[in-house]
Amino acid sequence: MKGPGSFNFLLLTKLCFLLAITMVLPGLCSAPRQIADASMPAPQLRPALSAAQGQAANQMDSIVKTAEETEGALFVKEDQVTVKAPLLKALIELHRGLSPYELDANSSRGISLRETLLQALSDNLDIKISRTDLETNRWQFIGSLGNFLPTVNNSFSYQGLAGAFASPFGARAPVNTAYMTIPSELKWTFFSGGANWFGARQAKHQYKAARFGLQGTTNDILLNAAHLYYDLVLQDILLQIRIKAVETSEALLTKNQIQFQNGANTELSVLQARTQLARDKQDLISQQVARRKAAVALATALNLNCGEDLVASERTVSKVRLVNDNQKITDLVQIAIDNRPELKRWEQLRLAARDAIHVAFAPLLPQVIGHAGLATTGAKVVRNTTSTAGQSSSATTGALGVGGFGTTSVTPLGLASGPKKFSLAEIYLIGLSVEWSIGGLGVTDMAKVKAAKWQARKAQTEFARELTFVCKEVRDAYLDSIDAENLIAATTDAVDSSRQQLKVAVIRVEEGVGIDLDVVNAQRSYTDALIDKANAIVKFNQSQISLLRAIGRISVDTITSPKVGMR
Repeated sequence: MKGPGSFNFLLLTKLCFLLAITMVLPGLCSAPRQIADASMPAPQLRPALSAAQGQAANQMDSIVKTAEETEGALFVKEDQVTVKAPLLKALIELHRGLSPYELDANSSRGISLRETLLQALSDNLDIKISRTDLETNRWQFIGSLGNFLPTVNNSFSYQGLAGAFASPFGARAPVNTAYMTIPSELKWTFFSGGANWFGARQAKHQYKAARFGLQGTTNDILLNAAHLYYDLVLQDILLQIRIKAVETSEALLTKNQIQFQNGANTELSVLQARTQLARDKQDLISQQVARRKAAVALATALNLNCGEDLVASERTVSKVRLVNDNQKITDLVQIAIDNRPELKRWEQLRLAARDAIHVAFAPLLPQVIGHAGLATTGAKVVRNTTSTAGQSSSATTGALGVGGFGTTSVTPLGLASGPKKFSLAEIYLIGLSVEWSIGGLGVTDMAKVKAAKWQARKAQTEFARELTFVCKEVRDAYLDSIDAENLIAATTDAVDSSRQQLKVAVIRVEEGVGIDLDVVNAQRSYTDALIDKANAIVKFNQSQISLLRAIGRISVDTITSPKVGMR
């Protein structure tokens, strides 16, 4: 007995009877129409009512026989269901100008499970976003390696100088020339407190974390795409069941109307049959929309045009085991710990956070920097041709005739003779420097070190939390698989018993000890049993895919080729 709390579940499960009745029940649709035509209330047909009454008497047997044949055609085996595309005339037109099957879609295309998975890998937007994060971290890592290379500084300056230059030696020299400088410097930081080394390690771990993040996103998308595909298949199955439920209800209503016109039935039976037909039509309308929504959800996940209706090209759905049933749950948990990309991602982030502590501590240590430079200067100068004989000592500028400085006299530039010529001179520099700068007496940097340590502790805690989630997901998927597998056997028994219940209800009505409402309730139970069975088969396949993802071995091949996943 199903209580009020299971109303929604009954509504959902009813859909499967239609699926079972979909394959071999062509006669059920035509029989009600023939009966309806034969029972038209035209005056000239009154004498022929006895023949119509005879047809009505056989209608109950026809309903049971058709239901049995339909179930046998749909559920070929205990764990296998086959469904055909519904006839458009069997559906209800929901809007003028729209196909009752495709509804708002402009066209349709068939798609298989493998095509769904490959399409998801190539065009899913979440995967593309995750791939951009991977490329970003890759180039950031490459950029961090550049900190090990020297820095080259080059500049060029060309100035016009005019006026006089007064030196600290008491000399005054007039200047009127163009002046050029070309300094070049090579600066190489040999030690920066470990910032370069640990910074590169941190960037490397972040790059690896992004790579595992992409793998995790890919696994999630494969799981979602497979579930959406099976949901589309299920909605197609339930649509067939709803169609057959409507056809059966129409046949029951026609039978009751004929019997009522001949005084062999009550108006209450007619109203009950009409109410049942109205309910089944409501369920069929909702199911037509639900199937289309499932197609839209799948198209969205695959980044396809939602205006194109997707139809499952694989019309037979079987129970498929993807994970070896002989493996213990502890083994599956260990496989998940070894393979789940989420755990590997958090491990890399934990290592990156640990390296960040050393990066934060680096400013408190000295820096060792090597320098090598070359400065080239140029100006229009003249050679100093003034004799300095007789002077006890002097200091000259060498090749640049800017004047001479002696103990007793200064030779101004104006005394230099000869033509002006633009000349270049080079100055070389090489050296090693040690710099140690501690800002804010080290308080600021020490605070950064403490913050980095807490970030590392947070990363460690998040890794532990993810580990608990992984173990939970493995056990949940494992239990769901056990649940669905046993439901397949249980729902098979329910289908058999409800079918027998329908037979008994019909016999009781024929023998005058039952009422038509018993037949309606029996048929409703049969429909619910078929829905439960279809749900169990689809749920088992989905739970197996979830278990694959939970242990970190989900891929296109493991989903579509059971032997690959069983290894």
